[in-house]
Amino acid sequence: MANEIKAELAAGKLAEYEQLSKIYDDIVKQARPHLTVEGQGKILLALADEDHLSQRQLATRLGMSPQSTSEFVYKLVKRDLVTLTKSQSDRRINLVNLTTAGRQAIESADQEVPPFVKLLSDDELDQLSFLLNKITVAMYADIDAANPTLGVKFHKLFASRYLKQFKK
Repeated sequence: MANEIKAELAAGKLAEYEQLSKIYDDIVKQARPHLTVEGQGKILLALADEDHLSQRQLATRLGMSPQSTSEFVYKLVKRDLVTLTKSQSDRRINLVNLTTAGRQAIESADQEVPPFVKLLSDDELDQLSFLLNKITVAMYADIDAANPTLGVKFHKLFASRYLKQFKK
């Protein structure tokens, strides 16, 4: 088993990286909003898996409150990434649909290689990839244990996106 102090230091570095990554994206990239698995991104990913869902279905599938789901959906409508249509069977139900721009946002969310990653040698990249793979496999196992449907969907979505990118 790993030394507890070393494990705590590594966990601290992971937390620092996570926060710094968000700041880096906001300040350095300043480009188009990128797709995340939080809030609006979570909804886009769910709709990429199955379009034409009600807001209630989205909330249930994503484990979000109906209020949060509604708020995120309306933000996506304003960005022209989704549309709302009334259900034919029950006019009180709003169905959420991806627009062409929404589909393009999902497709263009491929991971860019940040300049700081290019500073690593081939050996360092191999080590980093190995370690991150080991960590993400364990994370997916925990996610699948907590919510098998969501974990599998996100894993498949990310895996297919990155595999597609490297087959070019």
